[in-house]
Amino acid sequence: MGQVMGPAQVREVADELRTHREDMEIPAHVLADRLGWSPSKISRVENGLAPISEIDVVRYGAHCGMRAHEIEALLDMCRDPGAPGFWMSKRSSTLIFHETQADSSTSYNPLVVPGMLQTQEYAAELIGDGSPWLVNLRMERQRLLSDRPFEFFIHEQALRLPVGGNRVMNEQLLKLVLVAGRPSITVRVVPSSLGARSVHGGSFVLFHYESHKPLVYLEHGKMGFFLEDQECVDSFRLLRDRLGEMALSRGESREMLAALASEFDRPEVSPDAPEHLAEEQSQRGT
Repeated sequence: MGQVMGPAQVREVADELRTHREDMEIPAHVLADRLGWSPSKISRVENGLAPISEIDVVRYGAHCGMRAHEIEALLDMCRDPGAPGFWMSKRSSTLIFHETQADSSTSYNPLVVPGMLQTQEYAAELIGDGSPWLVNLRMERQRLLSDRPFEFFIHEQALRLPVGGNRVMNEQLLKLVLVAGRPSITVRVVPSSLGARSVHGGSFVLFHYESHKPLVYLEHGKMGFFLEDQECVDSFRLLRDRLGEMALSRGESREMLAALASEFDRPEVSPDAPEHLAEEQSQRGT
């Protein structure tokens, strides 16, 4: 291969290979005989502990009965471009894979409620009408919340940004109050009262693994970057520590979430309503 895959990318390709073999109900030792590999090599490759070349990907796939387009999809994963220290993917499955494999994670969101904590209506407002499958996918991802520890840092401005109206926001904030009460989930608010000190760039997710080095996911529009260069990852670990020092405690955060939910617990105001027109006229000085 022209470009060497990073450890996280190797694990993703390995998982795809193992899944194909198991779907075809081919025992590992049988495939090892077909490839002329030792059973231990099959195990290392399928667990992402050994690199695999494009030629071996083709041979592996062919002996598993994969079709040409399926093999080409795996090769595309191997060729996914990126700069040294990180690689990039357009596939939602990549995020889901590393999210599922992680033992725990820490995230920071400065503008909107984290996808793992969104209500269906809130997510639909953000995603739009053109991609209902993305909304369903986001809801499916939330099943992981009961499996392992999650830590969420959310900037106060993300909680005050009106998305979909008062009812949608009220229900979203009430969900955060309920989720924040779970022992394995930590939700902490970074208060706007800190001013510029509360600003820490864009959103990120720091994945923690017992058997692998940590991995950072940076969301950039509809595309995501996975950062695994150790020096860069360490900078996000330090950022997590700074967020922990300035964010409200779990109890204080839950109280703020409940207070904000109450603020949105009011009827929608029509643009033509008398009180809205009066306020508008007052602002114009008429």
